[in-house]
Amino acid sequence: METVMNNNYNMNYGRRKQNAPHRSPNKKSRFPFGMLFISMLAITAVFAVIWAAALRNSSPSAKPSDAVGTVQNSEDGTLPTDSGNVVDPNGYTEMTLLSTGDLMYHSPQIEAAYNSADGTYDFSQTFKYIREVVADADYSVINFETTLAGSEYEYSGWPTFNSPDEGFEAVLDAGFDMMLFANNHCYDKKLPGVLRTIKMFENAGVDYVGAKANTSDKTYKNVTVNGITLGILNSTDDLSYGATGTRTVNGITLDSGDLDHLDVFNLSLLDQFYAETAKRIKSLRDGGAELIVYYIHWGNEYSLEHNETQAAMAKKLCDLGVDVIIGGHPHVVQDAEIITSSTDPSHKTLCFYSLGNFVSNQNRLTLGDTANKEYTENGLMVKLTVRKYNSGECLVTNVETIPLWVHRYRDTAKMNYIVIPLESALADPSAFGLYDSSFGITNAKSALQMTNATLGGICEAFAGAVSLPVK
Repeated sequence: METVMNNNYNMNYGRRKQNAPHRSPNKKSRFPFGMLFISMLAITAVFAVIWAAALRNSSPSAKPSDAVGTVQNSEDGTLPTDSGNVVDPNGYTEMTLLSTGDLMYHSPQIEAAYNSADGTYDFSQTFKYIREVVADADYSVINFETTLAGSEYEYSGWPTFNSPDEGFEAVLDAGFDMMLFANNHCYDKKLPGVLRTIKMFENAGVDYVGAKANTSDKTYKNVTVNGITLGILNSTDDLSYGATGTRTVNGITLDSGDLDHLDVFNLSLLDQFYAETAKRIKSLRDGGAELIVYYIHWGNEYSLEHNETQAAMAKKLCDLGVDVIIGGHPHVVQDAEIITSSTDPSHKTLCFYSLGNFVSNQNRLTLGDTANKEYTENGLMVKLTVRKYNSGECLVTNVETIPLWVHRYRDTAKMNYIVIPLESALADPSAFGLYDSSFGITNAKSALQMTNATLGGICEAFAGAVSLPVK
């Protein structure tokens, strides 16, 4: 169409020239005063434009008076500030949030870490291959599914966990920033275990959620990283299957007043849980939270898919305004999905129902005839990129999953429990110790396939669903 129009224009222009009145070269023309006047006006206008531009360039901080206290959009979409500088509305700041699953020290792990020569414990080797992964994130969170009740209690694993302090020190040395303490084993050594564990967290200067030493404190908190504030909550199913006559946690009867120290919910009292959650989200938002992340301990152990209760709770949390849900407790990696709010279709929640075990003694050889026992060796790290735009919008813009596997093997001295980042390890097996056992390569490959099959392409689904702000 553009070519045809140009051709027509040229043809018409040619006809106008041919039909113009003929002027005899011997006939003297009158002086064109009208044209001279018009030319002078045009020259004056050009000089005026040049003079105005010069004035603007000599005063770069000048603004129109009606821009004071307002935001004016310029032609290129930038936002002028009161100082005269401009802010790109699509400019942003970012932070990365790394989350992983259940950290448990069973009795064989405690025995393997023990040095009989000096009576100390060393768990550091467990984390040697994931330190760089943790360090690469701006903020990292782990589910601390044991207690630090102290040496006056026997160190033990299941069914009532109590770990040496060195086990916690190894977690800190690995680089984790926050401990999740609302899980079904937080009350294993009753209130003294809860209080000493919290004291250890506080003495180390590490963040924690899910329990509190003083009943007037909060079990949830805002955390600001790179100028972005995350509102973080953490709760656990009390595993009483809805019984409320005597309140318990994982079958252990709660002493009077102890419930006030723990962030637990009961399946028969979910309306109460939702009402309290709504208040907490409002409190976090009022305190500056720009993204709400809920870490929750729930679901059926060893099930690769979430159950109906998890689905209903996730939907309700989405409706309440939670942006990200990350679950634990099943001891296997479960499926993940993107949930759309039923009250606000524009709001969506990214939900990982379970990140599985980070480290434990659960294994295809230790769990007998338990269903999906080989999946208990596998875990998952989820790395979220959170972006806050200059326009005020804050959202998750990228999801990365890092499948893990616990390389449990015996050498000449002891049993080893090494957390392996699978994709990196399979790309360079010798650098990650996969040749230290006869099954390292084979089982690592199998673990990666199992986890990716369970997740079902959630990263790709999220990438296709995320909607970034545009000017």
